[in-house]
Amino acid sequence: MQSPLQKLLIIKHSKVAYMADFAVYALLIGLMTSSLILFPVRMSALSIVFYIILGGFSWTLMEYVLHRWVLHQWPPFCEWHHEHHRQPKALICTATLVSLSAIGLTVYLPLYWAASAEVATCFTLGLLIGYLAYAVTHHAIHHWPNSGLAWLNKRQVIHCLHHVSSNHSFGVTSNVWDVVLGTHFNSPVVKSLENSAHIDLQRE
Repeated sequence: MQSPLQKLLIIKHSKVAYMADFAVYALLIGLMTSSLILFPVRMSALSIVFYIILGGFSWTLMEYVLHRWVLHQWPPFCEWHHEHHRQPKALICTATLVSLSAIGLTVYLPLYWAASAEVATCFTLGLLIGYLAYAVTHHAIHHWPNSGLAWLNKRQVIHCLHHVSSNHSFGVTSNVWDVVLGTHFNSPVVKSLENSAHIDLQRE
């Protein structure tokens, strides 16, 4: 029998538990947005927008760092992530309680103590929006083939390349950090694969 900790760290989920992750983050984003609208905030509207955008942009770097160095190099996370590479269509994700706790402990609380509740809320809201965008994009890449959306099709190709060679293309929602840090496949390669009839992401 599995211990409570082992159950918490399970990465392959039922469809209900897997979809609940999307719902929980969407609900939390809605609640945080509502709180900024309905309750007095001790900062200007411009500052609110700035910190939300900053949080969202910071997620792109966090996504890259976590994917490149944690999920591919740091045990036991790299072993868990290998399961995703081995079974790309499996309903694999970090348990919601684990990801939420990590964001709360490493992002919200430090900002709350170092800056203010308003800064912590706005920045974390932007980060959560980025995380949800990542989760939806990653799910779509593996489960919505031939979507007809040019942007998503390109992300599917780039992510397919990552599954083929895991030393490149760590960004899921954006390739900005792959470009900056030199881990981006050259665009001619991506373009040629986009036009190839032999790409099958589900088999990678």
